[in-house]
Amino acid sequence: MKRFLTLALAACLCAAGLLAQQPNFKSQEEVDAFIAVQNAATVQDRATAGVAFLGTYPESEAAGLAAYMTMLSYQQLNDFDNMLLYGDMVLEHNPAPGVMAGTLISLAGAIPTRTREFDLDKEEKLAKAEDYAKRAMGLIPTLVKMDPNMSDDEWLATRKEFMSQCHEALGGVALKREDFAAAEASFRKALEMSAQPIPFTLYNLALVLSKQGKNEEAAAEAQRCTDIGGFQGGAGNDLCAELKQGL
Repeated sequence: MKRFLTLALAACLCAAGLLAQQPNFKSQEEVDAFIAVQNAATVQDRATAGVAFLGTYPESEAAGLAAYMTMLSYQQLNDFDNMLLYGDMVLEHNPAPGVMAGTLISLAGAIPTRTREFDLDKEEKLAKAEDYAKRAMGLIPTLVKMDPNMSDDEWLATRKEFMSQCHEALGGVALKREDFAAAEASFRKALEMSAQPIPFTLYNLALVLSKQGKNEEAAAEAQRCTDIGGFQGGAGNDLCAELKQGL
């Protein structure tokens, strides 16, 4: 959950930064349609309003930001296909650096989780995710603080969290390639740079350790995951506890 909340915070900051440039709307109807996206009461409402805005005003100066908010909404709704569709749309609009970084991070993290072993385009997908993560890592150090009320320490911590998510995405790519040593290094770096341990990352670290025969280390990381609430499977079971039990 913390990963998503951090990204949502980034979305608000990036949106604020982009809106400070005041898109040149061409009609009151366009303004109203954009406000409907921005002020939507629910995630589903925002996704619906975003689709409507982009369908009606595809050339709007605010199209990139509308696509970004739509992508994040579909991320929350766990709709990967639409998340990818609108994420690609954001990138096509060459948005402000903060929005670009947020989009690359979101897509880099999502693609490996939806890539299957026997997908004919498996390596193409993984290469794209790797490229997105590395592009984001190049952008993050250059991002300018967009909220004047955020302290320097808070902004540094936020950027470190973004970098952590990039390393996590690279770990996911390496895991799918069965390069377990590289995956281990990336997941360890992700945990090192995150302010708090993330159950999902701990589970993946324990998994790749077990794949390398490092069962004692795997058990320790799995227990660490369980101690902070575990990583919940679809049936509400703690996957970390199950992994440890199976070692």
